[in-house]
Amino acid sequence: MPKLNQKGIFPIILIIILTVVVAGVAGVVYQSRKEIKIRSDKTTEVTELKGTPSPEPKNAEIELANSGRLADKPFEQKTDNGVTSSPNFSITPPAGWSSVPTTGNYVAEFLSSAKDKIEEELAWISVQPSISVNFTKADYQNLDEAMENSLKNKTNPNHKINSKQKIKVNGEDAYVLESNMDIREVAKDIMESQVREELAKAAKEGNVVSQKEFQQDMSKVLEKANLKILSYVFYKDGYFVTVAGKALESFWDKRGPQIKSSMDTFKFE
Repeated sequence: MPKLNQKGIFPIILIIILTVVVAGVAGVVYQSRKEIKIRSDKTTEVTELKGTPSPEPKNAEIELANSGRLADKPFEQKTDNGVTSSPNFSITPPAGWSSVPTTGNYVAEFLSSAKDKIEEELAWISVQPSISVNFTKADYQNLDEAMENSLKNKTNPNHKINSKQKIKVNGEDAYVLESNMDIREVAKDIMESQVREELAKAAKEGNVVSQKEFQQDMSKVLEKANLKILSYVFYKDGYFVTVAGKALESFWDKRGPQIKSSMDTFKFE
């Protein structure tokens, strides 16, 4: 029976900077920021952003990310380590996007310098569009069998696949999938935890903050906490390969064309 690492199915590692601000009546402002990585198997990794924040992207990088263009040079990945060799590939990321360190089955990850922000007065979330490349060793006869089994074993009920079509990408058979992921549940848990922390800090300082107002603002933000995902799926030399581009659904009209243009450059070398 062919086996596939479930965490490798339709990889979704999304960087969310989630911020809650509490403004007290005395003008005191508390701010809490967390980075959330959401994976396709519904597991999450939360990091408290403390101390000196990471350098903000330069205006020129943000302008490039918003230009819709692609980078001048492709990213090339050679995976031969002398013992085992997965397929080599190249992809041209969007202009203004950066390559970030990866772990596990993720062999490439690109993040936009431009952040898409949903905000309502006291609360907001900021999401960086991303493209990831994932290789998972799997024993299947062909792409159709790999695709059928991966869909059968999909584990996240919040990840809904809307369409699936077999296509050619630079001469290789592939499936293109369009899907959505509802991230409200994850975001709500983190935001509510932050609110409790920040309200406690405000109370110690004698500041009165309306929890009801917070809840209203959070509810409005969470209504828009939905991702759109474009995935290209290949089966090459015994590897299940997924290239996935992600952004907030409400920003897809702006981000989607650039993400697709980048993914269309993916090819095995």
